[in-house]
Amino acid sequence: MNPGRNDPCPCGSGLKYKKCCLSESYSGTNAGIGAGIGMEDAIQRKLVQELLAFYHNHYYASVHDDAEFEFWDDFFPEDYLKGMDLEIAMQNFFEWIVFDFFIDENSTKTLIDYYLKRNKDLSPAQRKVLKMMNSSPISLYEVQDVFPEKGLLLKDLILGGEFDVREKTATRSLNKWDIFACRLLKLDGKYIMSGAVYPYHLKFKERILDDIHAEYEDYKQEYPGITMNKFLKHNGDIFNFYWYDPIQNPMPVNFVNTNGDPLLMSEAIFEINDMDGVLNGLAALKEFERDVDGYMWHDNRKKDGSATILGKIIIKNDRLTLATNSRERLGRGKELLLTAMPHALAHKMDSFQDPMAAMDSHKDKPCGMESEIPFEVQQELYTKVMQDHSEQWLNTKVPALNGKTPMQAVRTADGKKRVIELLKLFENAEARNSQQGRPTYDLSWMWERLGLERQ
Repeated sequence: MNPGRNDPCPCGSGLKYKKCCLSESYSGTNAGIGAGIGMEDAIQRKLVQELLAFYHNHYYASVHDDAEFEFWDDFFPEDYLKGMDLEIAMQNFFEWIVFDFFIDENSTKTLIDYYLKRNKDLSPAQRKVLKMMNSSPISLYEVQDVFPEKGLLLKDLILGGEFDVREKTATRSLNKWDIFACRLLKLDGKYIMSGAVYPYHLKFKERILDDIHAEYEDYKQEYPGITMNKFLKHNGDIFNFYWYDPIQNPMPVNFVNTNGDPLLMSEAIFEINDMDGVLNGLAALKEFERDVDGYMWHDNRKKDGSATILGKIIIKNDRLTLATNSRERLGRGKELLLTAMPHALAHKMDSFQDPMAAMDSHKDKPCGMESEIPFEVQQELYTKVMQDHSEQWLNTKVPALNGKTPMQAVRTADGKKRVIELLKLFENAEARNSQQGRPTYDLSWMWERLGLERQ
């Protein structure tokens, strides 16, 4: 439909198109769109406002408590969220009410169903948009590509298909391989995001998908023959649960070092009785190497010359300090030093600090030298470190690959799938580095090395 500027507006308002939906098609996300384009989009936005008013006038008092409980269960947004986060949460809630909430718990009729029944004089264009809204479910999408200030290429991970989505604002915050739940609407021949969005960490993708498919199988026991599309329409609030559950029940963070020891910033302080004895003793220990400002303590070197750093020694005046990242390593280091030079050193005290407390104590302090390093130098160093790490990773046994190396895992279909998901996770992290102005690393060569088609 392409009405002229002076034609009656298809939304049924009685106004001319130029005074109604055409003017709205020039506002908000549609700024700059030519005449006649964006009509359905404008109708949809106006209908959402009318549906919300319809809900508040006719149903709010009787069903709102039930709606809140169904959508939030025992999660109270005001207790966990503030500012823009809280606004987004409430936007998601009211969009769910408009599109998906069953007004009568004994039927599957939505607010849109009741609105259509009460308003017989709606225009064909309004009815078309309402029916499209009423059949559109929320689904889980993965970003395949980002076109800055233009839109996104999204893949539906549940229902299938790829969609070119007109969405300018989201291109400023989303990166390739990000996953999130949203509702896509096809308006004026183009796909747009309806407004609600539920972002998730990429590492939760398989868990969410497995859970949804399991829930769907259970749902079919009660409603045989129901399609996945209908299941998602009937259970759109499930995506809200996946979003707020990590906020309400965050997983405990267990920091460990490469030995599996709990991470704990640990220091042992020694008094030096014989400086020459200490220097000669450290020189005789193959585990310690002279560094710029002290000595580095490392584990046995591998064939390629690399070694795990276990700790560091700083000597200042008549005091020697051994610093490690676990209580266990500190114990090993103390025993090593006191055995090698029992008369040159005298142990005085140990100190320990939780890593999170250590980070909190430094978060407001200036970065010092790190901030003075030119970005080009930071990028060069980061590239070298990541190149070495990535080369080693290809032939390292990885728990997520059932103890196989990536090179071994790609020999099977299941292993290949797991490796691809890990590469996506890595590339997604690098995209975030780029977005935040940090050094980045191009991982594209790894796909070719592993014999994988880069998606």
